[in-house]
Amino acid sequence: MTPPRLVPLSPTTWAWTHDSTAWGYSNCGLVASDGEALLMDTQFTLEGTRELLDAIAGAVPDATITTVVNSHQNGDHTWGNELVAGAEIITSAASAAHLCHEMTPEMLTALSRAEPTSAVAAYAVEHFGGFDFGGITVTGPTRTFTGTTEVTVGRRTVELIDLGAAHSAGDVAAHVPEDGVVFTGDALFTGGHMIVWSGSLTSCVAACDTLLDTGATTFVPGHGEITDRAGVTRFRDDLSRVFDAATSYALSGTELADAARLVKAAHAGGLAHPERLFTAVAAAYQEAGVQNVPSGTLPLVEGMAQLAAG
Repeated sequence: MTPPRLVPLSPTTWAWTHDSTAWGYSNCGLVASDGEALLMDTQFTLEGTRELLDAIAGAVPDATITTVVNSHQNGDHTWGNELVAGAEIITSAASAAHLCHEMTPEMLTALSRAEPTSAVAAYAVEHFGGFDFGGITVTGPTRTFTGTTEVTVGRRTVELIDLGAAHSAGDVAAHVPEDGVVFTGDALFTGGHMIVWSGSLTSCVAACDTLLDTGATTFVPGHGEITDRAGVTRFRDDLSRVFDAATSYALSGTELADAARLVKAAHAGGLAHPERLFTAVAAAYQEAGVQNVPSGTLPLVEGMAQLAAG
């Protein structure tokens, strides 16, 4: 796997990117100006976050990270928070309240080291068994907001946007208007299918429209390659097509598992992790009023694992 790298986007913005669509390898954003810096998200592990912070120190040695923005509370975006000592940690009120129903590092370690005797365990071992979650103290936000708020970083203004329920119950994007850059968190994926934890595919589509409404030209997704307005539009339109197909199956009385297989066959395309379409179909079924649709981390992971297994 190619090592992650810090990519300059403008004189004051950078993206920490991975050439990987695998689970857990998330992108981060950096805004630095006049000795101050804002970091958008941290990494899944302490080792990964130290690597990120070392790269930042090399790129902007005179800048101190005074603010961390968490796009949502999944561990692959927050479990390195503790290493940014003294920084204010900001997220949306909905994100902080929901906490993504996230497993603890200890729980995920146990699951990903277990004997793969079930679909969930096998999936966890495959996708998370290579990470070391040792020593992590989960460190939450110190400030929350609703709607929008602005943070000043040296001479740069960063607009934080509460996207509402999309990938998670309360996604946050960071817009740097002067640079035309948005760090989207997991409201946007490139190269791989989206995971919908929130139960609302409609909100995922609406979040894409909000991203486009910023007028920005460069978008750093939570996972995958940096993209442009056309990339966000394609992602939104793909979600809309999945929503329409899944809703049609829901209204016709098709069982969720059968609908997920049909949607996967028609909409997987060349993107990684087509099993994640189970979460999108489940969200559409919830919105259609179908009863007893799986929700929450483990039931949705089980659905993905079973779809992946065929």
